[in-house]
Amino acid sequence: MASLGKLWAGRAFGTNTGNLAITFEKDEEELEGTIRFADDQYGVVVFQVSGKYGDEIVLTGNAITETEGVEFGELSIKAALTPEGSIKGEWSTTNGPGGPFTVHPHGVGVVSAAKIDLEIEQIYTQAYTLGALRLAKNDVLSLLDTASKGFNPEAKLIATYRNGGAEVARYSKDFVVQMDILKKLTYLKLFIQEPDEFGINKVVMVELIDHGVNRIVVQGVREIWVEGKAHTLRGELARNEKSLATNFKRFGFNLSQLALFVMIVAIVDVPSFWKRVGIGALVLVLIKFVDWVHVIFIPNATIRLTDVKDNWITRWGSSMFSWLSTLTITILGGVIVYWLTVMPKA
Repeated sequence: MASLGKLWAGRAFGTNTGNLAITFEKDEEELEGTIRFADDQYGVVVFQVSGKYGDEIVLTGNAITETEGVEFGELSIKAALTPEGSIKGEWSTTNGPGGPFTVHPHGVGVVSAAKIDLEIEQIYTQAYTLGALRLAKNDVLSLLDTASKGFNPEAKLIATYRNGGAEVARYSKDFVVQMDILKKLTYLKLFIQEPDEFGINKVVMVELIDHGVNRIVVQGVREIWVEGKAHTLRGELARNEKSLATNFKRFGFNLSQLALFVMIVAIVDVPSFWKRVGIGALVLVLIKFVDWVHVIFIPNATIRLTDVKDNWITRWGSSMFSWLSTLTITILGGVIVYWLTVMPKA
């Protein structure tokens, strides 16, 4: 399992409020470390803690700070790693106090003093939306490598996926170990960040979802890096795009625009206002029906994490179904429009 990270800092809330600093001497599956809590009432209280890091982070420990007349009790912490790489959870003690807390990783990099006083001119963001994707295990491994390339080793790539309806966030190394167990995913989000120039984080986010929008977002203060990183990620995923009838990207238009164009051409020669209304309504219904068929039956992202080889059905089935269903509905619509426009003249 990947190490959790040694230095964390944040805030604790609840019955007691203050700054929080966590230092782990052991930061892998077995955790040992020190928690320093700057309590607004009692000052700095130091706890020696130990626990485990797995699906959740569990810590227990006792205060080594002694204050006359004050009993701090045993500290218990239950938390989880977030998709953004922070730790969020709840703390409590045996004598009653408790509440939520959030801590963030530190020690990834230090911004040089010469740059701290400089004013940042602009933050650059590049986003791409991709079509339907089909990824195999090797494609996912390559995507993980591409997303993390260019970041320091201390910057950890977070993989968030859905397992049994719940979202699970893991470091990429732990996610790779779980691939054969997970087998297939309907949602995958990759997120990595680290401090860049001017103290602003550079960020990479890739989100793939079966019924939604597949997107890439890259942000930073260096325009060349942002554009280059986003273009590289888009190229990495574009080779896995599937051909679907709902999007003719090569020509810059989609099926809805094509259908509307045909409708405009067809109704020019229709004298009756109500027939024109009927043709327009028919085209809109057919467009919605085609979209519904694709949403229900054709996933926008298919992610297989096993080494099982594809057959022709899994490789080409969704694209064939997309084109077949769209052509069938288009022909049906054309027959109806022909019946409404040409047949009355005959």
